[in-house]
Amino acid sequence: MNIDWNSTSAQLQSYKDKILQTVKPSIEMTLAPSLDLTLWQSKFGGSPYLPMGQTYPKSESGDNLQLLAQINFAELPENTQYPSTGILQFFINPFDDLYGLDFDDQQKQDGFRIIFHEKMTQDISQLQQDFPISEIEDLASPVVGQYAITFTTSESVIGMNDFQFSEKIVDVYETLGDDEGEEFAEEYDGFYSSNGHRLGGYPFFTQSDPREYTDVIKPYILLLQVDTDDSDCVEIMWGDSGVGNFFIHPDDLKKGDFSKVLYNWDCY
Repeated sequence: MNIDWNSTSAQLQSYKDKILQTVKPSIEMTLAPSLDLTLWQSKFGGSPYLPMGQTYPKSESGDNLQLLAQINFAELPENTQYPSTGILQFFINPFDDLYGLDFDDQQKQDGFRIIFHEKMTQDISQLQQDFPISEIEDLASPVVGQYAITFTTSESVIGMNDFQFSEKIVDVYETLGDDEGEEFAEEYDGFYSSNGHRLGGYPFFTQSDPREYTDVIKPYILLLQVDTDDSDCVEIMWGDSGVGNFFIHPDDLKKGDFSKVLYNWDCY
């Protein structure tokens, strides 16, 4: 979070206290292409950590899933949000134009899969090294290549397309009107945006927040956000410059239960 309140308008400053009440911790991620990563390191794309004897994840129709992201919790900065050890993996279907998303059931782990390795080994002889997904295949995937991750502790405030924004800050157009609302929205987004790659904090959407329409998932929080990224030789593209999000109930995160994660992505 980096808001210079002295340079904001009086209108935005009038909501400063409400905005600051939404502050929550986040871990931002920056990427760099890398061919030299171990199987257990954090990464976007590339080859997964997979112990011998464990079946490679497939969809119900038999498609091999692709590693989207792998987070080794031991590599994170000190935090109170995530386990201190273990590897969390996010797989999606690279042979599907929707990248494995089922709009009728966004928690059905068929076209996507979340795998948590609570215990891990760095004994390469105990790990699989040949995988069915390769870079030479023609994959309908948002991620091309393999990327090392640098983690940075940060703070996040609520974004304007979060479904709770009207309740926590202001119903922009209803309260301020079209012209003032447009000015407020442009300034707010200019000073703070929740886009980018992150663990925790607030999500970004190009369309709408899926939690708004279903009561049972309204308490869900952002687990992982993978954004479109074309900086510094990075190739990540969700449809037309979109963003991918994974959400989890806070109680499930504390328990290390990733069986009910909600997957969403949208684009312009």
